[in-house]
Amino acid sequence: MQPLKRFTQCGSLTMLFGVFIILFGVSSTALTTFGKSSNVPPPTPGPVVKGRECTTHEECAAIENSSCVRDPDDYKMRCLCGNDNPPNNGLCPDVVKGLRHRCSGNYECEDGLICTYENTNRTIGVAKFMSSKTKLCLCDNERGYFEDVHRDICSGAVMQALGDLVLSMLTSLLPPIVYSCLKNHF
Repeated sequence: MQPLKRFTQCGSLTMLFGVFIILFGVSSTALTTFGKSSNVPPPTPGPVVKGRECTTHEECAAIENSSCVRDPDDYKMRCLCGNDNPPNNGLCPDVVKGLRHRCSGNYECEDGLICTYENTNRTIGVAKFMSSKTKLCLCDNERGYFEDVHRDICSGAVMQALGDLVLSMLTSLLPPIVYSCLKNHF
């Protein structure tokens, strides 16, 4: 019986030793790769996307909802979407349009802008290449907005936005305050 007992003990030890080798062999491989840098280089950033350079609105007619306007980044005339971003895969989102974008009605223009024909006597600022047959989103002079040609914005637009913000805050905060005051009196 002794040899059988030794065989079983030896077999158990061998099996146990085999299991440890398998476990530590697999985990040691995992431990050696932990913390090592990957051999795969990081992806290279893509090129900065810019709109196609242009000189007239007609050159941008192939891209729906785009206009030939000054790029706010490099001040070159480019085909840009209404929000002054370059087209994405040749498409522009349908958004309200900024200053000097082509339009067909006031509903397409941002606040403080109206869709109208440009005054062809204008000689300062942006080049006088725009056709008087093209309607553009321009500053609403009758409501006190005037074009700041150096910054490509309508003057007074910041004050209008600030006033709108204050008004919206008051309309959202005032009713609960009035309610709490009146609740104590009744």
